[in-house]
Amino acid sequence: MTICIGVLAADAKAIVCIADRYISYGIEILGETDSVKIVPIGENGTHVLISGNDDATSRILAKLSLRDDLGLKREQTKVSCENAYRESEEEVLEMRFLHPFLSRKEYKEALSKERVNQVVRSIAEEIRKDRETQSQPTFGCNVLLCGFDDKKQPYLIKLGGHGICTDATLTGFCAIGSGSGYALQRLLSMEWKRKYPIDRALFEMFDAKVQAENDINVGYDWDAVILTADKPVLVSEEIKTMIDRAWIKLNRSPYESFNPDEHVPLPPDDWMTKLKAFADTILDTP
Repeated sequence: MTICIGVLAADAKAIVCIADRYISYGIEILGETDSVKIVPIGENGTHVLISGNDDATSRILAKLSLRDDLGLKREQTKVSCENAYRESEEEVLEMRFLHPFLSRKEYKEALSKERVNQVVRSIAEEIRKDRETQSQPTFGCNVLLCGFDDKKQPYLIKLGGHGICTDATLTGFCAIGSGSGYALQRLLSMEWKRKYPIDRALFEMFDAKVQAENDINVGYDWDAVILTADKPVLVSEEIKTMIDRAWIKLNRSPYESFNPDEHVPLPPDDWMTKLKAFADTILDTP
């Protein structure tokens, strides 16, 4: 229950990642936290954006973190993601549906027999129903891997339901989480292009994140990281506050005048210049 977005920017020389901090446990237990949903993993600069339950994401990330080659080769990274998902899902489902009466090996052997007894059939049916549950499956998560490979080429790799891995690099953007539909619609309506500079990309991604807040499980607080082939750059609270205030100013009704006693403070008049100055430091633009 979240929103995470990754896009290529600056002619694919950078990747802008943004995520909210909202946490929800079912329908009634939810709220803002200081949780981190953009996580560096491995030694090659890969960052993952995570959405889903803790059992799933923690196991998958633990397995991926053991890969020394994660992110270096795109196809091998996809295979590693799919293997990590499959192994983690099997472990969790085994503990819920098989343990302590059956091992995973015994269960598979029983299913492969010509005649399968009713107990094993019923277990298989329960597992099938659980895996097809859209709202709260036992093992449910989406992971978005962002980074640059050994040839310094960017990649966006989405690991989704049932362990299906999708390379979204050619698309140039990707979103995961319950609010992803709203965010993707915003990206499409603005006709997103990977040539956009980092400062514009950061503002537009925030705009897409705001649209995702139409989903009740997407929160207000957010984090952003900008990746290049050389380094990750965490967007500071000062820059985030400025972007937030600029968005509010631009979206205020023209019939409503700013009132300092009631409204969020305005951004500095030169906020676009300040944002560009920050963006230029990332790619060391002269």
